[in-house]
Amino acid sequence: MIIRARSIALAAAALCLAGAAGAAPITAAFDRFGLLNVTFAGTGIPNNAVAVTTIGGGQTAPAELILGLTAHQRYNAAPVTNDGAGTFTAQTGVSLVSPSPGDPHATWNFGYHIGGTNTTQYSFKLFYDFDPAADTDETAHGRIEFPAGGFPPVFLQNSWNLGMNFLDGGATQPSFASFDPNVAGQYTFALVAYNANGGEAARSAIVVNVNGVPEPTSLALAGLALAGLGFVGRRKA
Repeated sequence: MIIRARSIALAAAALCLAGAAGAAPITAAFDRFGLLNVTFAGTGIPNNAVAVTTIGGGQTAPAELILGLTAHQRYNAAPVTNDGAGTFTAQTGVSLVSPSPGDPHATWNFGYHIGGTNTTQYSFKLFYDFDPAADTDETAHGRIEFPAGGFPPVFLQNSWNLGMNFLDGGATQPSFASFDPNVAGQYTFALVAYNANGGEAARSAIVVNVNGVPEPTSLALAGLALAGLGFVGRRKA
């Protein structure tokens, strides 16, 4: 009861702050969407559908900063698709690969990349969404912060799952909700770079729509409904 009351109080405080600061939901944001030739914490992870934002660089000069975000299936789960514009579609369900299902993980992951020639001049925040409701405000996201100079200057990247326990505490801000991989909904993610003055310098963001898989009985009923419509159409003809 005490924990629940505290969570409600924190959520209310966050909503007040959001209104005061004019915060908003996270929407897809990037300079380009496509291939980013990196490895997201392991082999076999697709890197051809990445929301990429860069600072500096050109035809021959490397970029000063590269931010990348993507979503992909976990191991041999159903593939995650995308619309080519920063919105991904995954399926509900619990991954069968360890440590899941004992520690339930979703069948999909989100991958992030920070790279470039001058990453040490920036600090970063990775925002992630536990709330299946659409348009979750940025202030209600969990987040992990990477301080300026806090990691090797070349790159930082990984592939994480919302079912990973460390995302719901420790270095994160409160997320005010518990993630359930069996619940359909919309989840948003943002990787944001900040300059030395704390101002936002660059952002990569994606949307992941998670759909439920229809039960066999539902599919059968849908088939009967379509057959009925076809019969009515023939009768009218």
